[in-house]
Amino acid sequence: MQVICVDDHPVLLEGLVKEVQSVLPTANVSGFTKAAEAYDFAERSGCDVLFCEIALYANGGMTLAERIREQFPRANIIFATVCSEKEFAKDVLQVRASGYITKPVTRHRVEEELRNLRYPVMEGVASG
Repeated sequence: MQVICVDDHPVLLEGLVKEVQSVLPTANVSGFTKAAEAYDFAERSGCDVLFCEIALYANGGMTLAERIREQFPRANIIFATVCSEKEFAKDVLQVRASGYITKPVTRHRVEEELRNLRYPVMEGVASG
């Protein structure tokens, strides 16, 4: 399974990648601070699940999610963000996100979102 995590705050990105890896120990989890780099990687390697901050550089996260959806129609998009759900509800629905986590990201919330993917691709979610 190919999982891409994107957050423009390196410390938050590191925490997100760590939580995803703890839940999906056999997945290929890659982290990026820039949307363009994440998209380039997805084009080369594919994308089953995208964890993305909405507010990347003036809404770049939403643009990335839309581009991933176009390139990979069955990619699961999970927003991990500081933005309130009400603020971006319409946009999140339009991109057909699989999930939404408000920060701080916890292992429990990552596990919950991965258990309820729009397009299941699970190799097995670790529990604990």
